[in-house]
Amino acid sequence: MIEKHPQRFSKYRKEVEEYATNYFASKRYPVGKKSKYILDKRDNWCRNIILDSVHQYIANEKEEAKKSKISFPLHKYIHHGLSSQAMLFNLFGEPLINQDYVFFQDVFQFSDIKLDEKYELKFEHYNRNTFKETTQQPTSFDFAVFDSTGEHRNIFIEAKYVEREFGGCSSIESGECDGLNPVNNHDSCYLTQKGRTYWQLMKKHGLDQPYQNCSICPFAIYYQFFRELMFALENNGYFVLLIDKRNPAFEKSNNGNKRGLISVLLNQIPQKLHYVIKVLYIQDVLPILEKHGYSWVGEFREKYGM
Repeated sequence: MIEKHPQRFSKYRKEVEEYATNYFASKRYPVGKKSKYILDKRDNWCRNIILDSVHQYIANEKEEAKKSKISFPLHKYIHHGLSSQAMLFNLFGEPLINQDYVFFQDVFQFSDIKLDEKYELKFEHYNRNTFKETTQQPTSFDFAVFDSTGEHRNIFIEAKYVEREFGGCSSIESGECDGLNPVNNHDSCYLTQKGRTYWQLMKKHGLDQPYQNCSICPFAIYYQFFRELMFALENNGYFVLLIDKRNPAFEKSNNGNKRGLISVLLNQIPQKLHYVIKVLYIQDVLPILEKHGYSWVGEFREKYGM
């Protein structure tokens, strides 16, 4: 077992690859020739899911979404042993199927939220209207506890397992935008020109202030983070980051000083908004699952080395 935060991401990554490799080997699942921690075919992603009932639930949701022409994307590498999406399906799948509100209340522990049947528990939550994302893949969360009436606060969850970053702006990556900061001229943003309201809401919530004198657009690196934070603010919700405690890209200490992406980003948003963001560790969810009688937790620990 990994007891401490590795000082280097490369060490952490190698160790969790070994856990995934050993897990697939113990199941005698066919894997890639070079990367033994990736299943041989994407179509075999069901083997990345611990419970058959959870795999069947996800497959049914995917099929229903297709019929209804709504978005429920399976990630390109859902068959990867280190897939965050597969990890989250394993972690929350059966409690969702069971509509286990008591379990989720124990997990999130927000004093102003009482979880019961008024809430919908769902994977891949989105709302195209928030940013006027009418054509592209909308801003979405991996999991949500959502009250569609709008009367109660919501919980929006982004899961990160072995990722090293939040997604950057694809318009910059594709060469559509030069990446210069549009903070003082929103119309210079390619996305603003397409009708998206990201910069309008950045200003509304004061998230643009720390970047007034930067030449490079903050979306170049932190696009996903700001979209999700603004989505939570606009939809009366909390923004929960579910991470692996061992992953040093998001959190690590250096001589008593907090480092990592979470610390950097919290230092760049107004103090009054810090309450919206909560960090939840995957490791801390496991004893709660055990408390509620979920018998497969031992296999989850084996699969992910926890």
